[in-house]
Amino acid sequence: MMEFSYVPPEHITENSAFVTDEDEQHHLARALRRKPGDAVQFVDGEGWIYDGVLVRIKPEIEIEIRDRRKDRQTEAPEVTLAPSLLKGPRLDTVVEKATELGVSSILPMRSARTVAGGGGPAGQRLIRWRRIALSAMKQSLRARLPRIEPVASMGDVVGTVSSYDLALIAWEEEGERRPGLAAGLDAKAKRVLLMIGPEGGFTGEEIAMAREAGMVTVSLGRARLRSDTAAIAGLALLMAALDAP
Repeated sequence: MMEFSYVPPEHITENSAFVTDEDEQHHLARALRRKPGDAVQFVDGEGWIYDGVLVRIKPEIEIEIRDRRKDRQTEAPEVTLAPSLLKGPRLDTVVEKATELGVSSILPMRSARTVAGGGGPAGQRLIRWRRIALSAMKQSLRARLPRIEPVASMGDVVGTVSSYDLALIAWEEEGERRPGLAAGLDAKAKRVLLMIGPEGGFTGEEIAMAREAGMVTVSLGRARLRSDTAAIAGLALLMAALDAP
């Protein structure tokens, strides 16, 4: 079964790649039992897939590059997910599933009704989310590693709306417009934002602020979804509407 390894762009030259991360080294040499002469595939997290041959294991793993190609999935619109912080490890699941669905970036945020700190000190949880995203990228055979930004306020995220072609915010009081219909507002959208609220939902003031900035409210259906479910379901609907691979 095909399985990708990961080598960041700064460790790739025209003809060679060097695996310096200890986890990746262990996975290749011990878990997969690769040895010099074996064929390997790896990605750089920026949309490129590489075919190569393992040259050596020690003192570091070196791979001779035989071919490289752009992953067709990177031709899809870039979708950013902005989920509110959740209790315990539930945002870990959102990061994992969003990566599998092909999101380009994740902007964790605090909103008025956020009641969780997000699971540990800020630096530690950011490292954890990035590790989860890396594992999910490889497992789902994607070549683009989503950018995961430090936690920001909702106001700061709303302040970036003008940099998107289309910006959506899920709201339980929106009765008609679904993510698929909203995506049709701009068929040529290349950069899209989807914002998901906390368990208590967004306040009326937050919705007003988002709309004033140009965001479009969307409904995720009649069912009352938990925030982590809403993030995954909303993103799946949006990606399908944008015809993302």
